[in-house]
Amino acid sequence: MNPLHRALCLAALVLTAQADPGHEVRIADLNQQITANPAQPELYYQRAMNYREVPQLAATRADLEKALSLQKDFLPADRELARLDELEGRRKEAIERLEKALAAATPAAAFHLPSCCEVLTDLYLKSDRNEDALATVQKGIALTQELNLELYLLRGEAQRRLGKHEDRVRDFAAAQVKLKSYLLRIAWIEALIDAGRPAEALPEINKEIEESRYKSSWLIRRARALLHDGKKDAAAADLTAALAEVELRIRPENPELSLLCDRALIHALQGKHAEARLELTDAKTRGAFPWNTRLVESVLAAAERKK
Repeated sequence: MNPLHRALCLAALVLTAQADPGHEVRIADLNQQITANPAQPELYYQRAMNYREVPQLAATRADLEKALSLQKDFLPADRELARLDELEGRRKEAIERLEKALAAATPAAAFHLPSCCEVLTDLYLKSDRNEDALATVQKGIALTQELNLELYLLRGEAQRRLGKHEDRVRDFAAAQVKLKSYLLRIAWIEALIDAGRPAEALPEINKEIEESRYKSSWLIRRARALLHDGKKDAAAADLTAALAEVELRIRPENPELSLLCDRALIHALQGKHAEARLELTDAKTRGAFPWNTRLVESVLAAAERKK
C-alpha cells in the first residue's frame, strides 16, 4: 500500500480493522499503568490508539479528551480527535479543532506540528480549500527536521489542483534528491505529463515499461503523455493494451481497487465517460483511496467543462 494512503485514509483503516488480541493485552497493561499514574496524558493517548484498533471509537475519543484535559497542548490527541471527527462526518469540526490547536501550540509541542499540518492539509484538500492546503503543507515541510514523503506528496496534490505544474515538477525533482523513493519518481513523471512536457516524461516512462512486470499503469501514463503530444493513434493503442492487462488481473470476486480505478481512467481517456463514471462510483463505494481516484475525476471534470 502506498504510504500516503496509510496517512490520508486512517478512517478506512479504522472501519476495516480486525481485532488483534495483542491490543487487548496492551489495553489491560495500560489500565494498570493508568491506575498507578492517573495524571499522565501519554498513557491515555497510548490506550486510545489501542482502543482505535479494536475498534472501540467511543473509548478512543474519551481517552483522547482525557489526555487533553491533563495537558491542553497535547497535540497528538488533537490530531487523532480530528481524524475521528472526519470519520464521523464532522469535517468542519475537525478542521476547526486542528486550526485552533496549531494556533495555540507551544514551543514544547514543536515535534508534533508537522504531523498535524499533514492531517489538516488532507482535510483542506477534501474540502477543496486548495490554497489553504498548500500553505499548510508548506508550513509542515518547513517545520519538520525529517524527510517526509507524505508531506511532499500532499504538496504535489495541492499544486496540481491549483495548476502550479511547474512548481510541482521542480519540487518533486528536488525531493528526489533528498529522498530516494519510487513514489516520488512516479509523482515527478506525472507532474511532467500534467505540465505538458511529454518529451521529458516519455523516456522515463519507456524505461519503466521495458523493465516492469506489470505495465498497465505505465502504458496509461504513456498514453497521457502521447495525448499531450497530439499522438492519438499511439495513445489509443497503449490504452487498449493497458485495458487488456487490467482485465486479466482483476478478480471479479475481490477486485483490487487500484485496478478498478485504472480501468475507469482508461475508459475516461478513451472518451467512454459513462463507463468511467460507473467504474469510478463502484471503486469509491468499495473504498478506493482518493489518491487512486483523483486522475479519473480530473479527466471527467475536464470533459464536462468542454461540453
